Amino acid sequence: MKVYLGLDIGTTNTKCLVLGSNGVILETIREATPKKKLGGAEYLDLRKMQSLIEKLLSEINEKYALGAVAFSSVGETVIPLRNRTPLCLPLMWYDRAVYPLWEKHKAAVDKLAPYKITGMDNGYIFSIYKILFQRDLFDLKSVEHWLPVGSFFAYMLGAEPTWDMSLACRSFMVDIHERSWNRPILEYVDVAPDSMGELVYTGQQIGSTKDGVPIISGGHDHITGLFAAKEFAQGKEFLFDSMGSASVVAAVVKSDADSLDFESPFMPGGTIGIAFEESQYYIENDIRYYGRLLESLMNLTGLKASKEGYDRLNEVIERSDAWHSNPLFLVSGDLVTGEVMEGITLLDMPLTFTREELLHCAYIYLVSSSKEIVDNLEKITEKRLPIICGGGGSQNSLLMKYKASLMERDISILPTSELTALGGALAAAHGVGDSTTIERCVKNHELLKTEADIDIAENIKDIYSRNSKRYSDIEKERKIDFQQR
Repeated sequence: MKVYLGLDIGTTNTKCLVLGSNGVILETIREATPKKKLGGAEYLDLRKMQSLIEKLLSEINEKYALGAVAFSSVGETVIPLRNRTPLCLPLMWYDRAVYPLWEKHKAAVDKLAPYKITGMDNGYIFSIYKILFQRDLFDLKSVEHWLPVGSFFAYMLGAEPTWDMSLACRSFMVDIHERSWNRPILEYVDVAPDSMGELVYTGQQIGSTKDGVPIISGGHDHITGLFAAKEFAQGKEFLFDSMGSASVVAAVVKSDADSLDFESPFMPGGTIGIAFEESQYYIENDIRYYGRLLESLMNLTGLKASKEGYDRLNEVIERSDAWHSNPLFLVSGDLVTGEVMEGITLLDMPLTFTREELLHCAYIYLVSSSKEIVDNLEKITEKRLPIICGGGGSQNSLLMKYKASLMERDISILPTSELTALGGALAAAHGVGDSTTIERCVKNHELLKTEADIDIAENIKDIYSRNSKRYSDIEKERKIDFQQR
């Protein structure tokens, strides 16, 4: 059988999803993403990653006729090359080793790449700072290409050097309205435009393997998941909540540049980026530690962050009639603290708290953060939209019930936790014009539904209202403290 392969290189795991031409997900393979510590910083282990991909492709080729392959990946990690050879290990997207460089260059970069050009606030995680850091640390000279992770492995298989538009948005070096590299910022960091490669859309063919298998462009992990959700929405407008280690809530809008040419973010952390065709944008915001926050709390309480572990605690939570507004969570990169803190801070946690009560409060914190984003996105779309969820977090039934109840609407759930890999497989089929396989996939994998619970809604809305006031007070105090400094 002919198959389409979606390979998603994620922060924690690399996923390989095999989609048959009959529209059925034939298998999903998950392997730990190999990383390496060097000088206190964390890098992607390219040698091990290359071996893993070669092994996966070899196993797939032995079983099936490969119709096309697409790579999606984390966005900001970037690899320098010359003669198809990597010149150093790439720093992982989240590593704070670049933080001093960000502080040094931030003011200059802000002038050359303001929000109205980039669609996002200047943060330390973006590729521009990885380029500066790696070039200085490894004394790199004569770099032929700088490529993001997904593009790098596609290039090693025979593709042209390209950046998917959604990956380019994470570089902080692209003009989202012109859909081109921002020349002044490239000049500032002394990077030649030719070394950045061609900008392409998700689902566009970018080359072939030596065996003639088409290689298709895949994008930034959450946005590739959005590509899959778009197919399941079948032309209807929707909001997509991608619930992995991080969570991104996004909408796809058709717009001219003027209507989204904002001078500043539409909300703290609000992002505008390039979607899947001309004049199409995504608008989104993220919660940097979503599944990862829950995983940390599970580890803290001595349980494994697995479906069985969550089910065990959820059963106890659902039997309880208690609802708690404490502790208050402050988590690095969230809607209140932004980049000013690291790790997890719990405020006013009762001394007698159980692990079930802690997880229960974390659920409310996370769905409350999601609601903040949904409310702000719908101010732009000017309509109440259906929500489609995907990713590992969407398989947690109690978390989804809380989310549906606070949003006061039913939520549709995509029937796979490996949504980004599925988006890659659908992009692969799209890239060779196989709409029949895409239609079959949508038909074969019916969306699941989580309904709002009126009784739960009243309790969560009450806590949400009270905690929103407390978070607002914390944010005001933080701004006053910052101004006084």
